[in-house]
Amino acid sequence: MSKQWETNIQDADRVAAVVRSGLAGLTDDDAFDQLMELAIAVTGAPRGVIALVDAVYTTAISAVGFPEGLALFAPIEYSFCRYVVGYGQPFLVEDAPNDPRTIGDPAIEAFGAVAWIGFPIEDSRGNVLGNFCLMDPEPREWSTLDIQTVATLAKVTGTEIALRHERAAALAAREKLAEFELRSNS
Repeated sequence: MSKQWETNIQDADRVAAVVRSGLAGLTDDDAFDQLMELAIAVTGAPRGVIALVDAVYTTAISAVGFPEGLALFAPIEYSFCRYVVGYGQPFLVEDAPNDPRTIGDPAIEAFGAVAWIGFPIEDSRGNVLGNFCLMDPEPREWSTLDIQTVATLAKVTGTEIALRHERAAALAAREKLAEFELRSNS
């Protein structure tokens, strides 16, 4: 695969959008876990991750179906997430050890990612913050329903992130207004 993904991942605007999301460093959230559990229930995939990707790391804000103690962050090179984020488009693999795009990729061994499907999670400005992905330790042909489920839930995840960002901005504006009114009335 071309390494164009590296340039796109390093894009300053995209990385700033990840920081602005307010989720950098979050490693567990019930709302995101519920979305992932729904994806797993619908598709039958044994595990999945909702990940944010900065310039260096992939950080799971939800990881379902993994053994206890598995690190929720990894260098970009250890995750297929880099392809989704770097190219800004879905990435599907049915048999990673035998797929020319992923032969020898460290994500296969590190996360048991033999079959993998991921869709971009975008903010309201179109910046790719991360991805919503499912994986299977066995080769698998992803069905139309699987693809539609992951695509839809990636959009829902982006909407949830945008709503959280807007709520935080509204609360900050409300606090500033209250401070201004206090100073004006003194």
